[in-house]
Amino acid sequence: MINPSPDFDELFDPERLSNAPKEASAQERIAQASRIARGNERLKREGEIADGMGKPKYGRIRRSVPWIIIGLVSGITIVVFALVVR
Repeated sequence: MINPSPDFDELFDPERLSNAPKEASAQERIAQASRIARGNERLKREGEIADGMGKPKYGRIRRSVPWIIIGLVSGITIVVFALVVR
């Protein structure tokens, strides 16, 4: 359980802070993003990454089709059962 009132002396302990992960500088993050973008562009030119053309669309219709089929099968089953019992 998380202590709702942390001991600030413990939080700002120099030993604990020295072991904490360091955040990259803005220049390092920009350089990394540039390397990733260049790599993605190279892969796109080589055909390894799709450029968005011809990708399947995962829309609402595709996600709702199984539920429509389940509903139809359930409805037909209920109607058939009602007719048989009658």
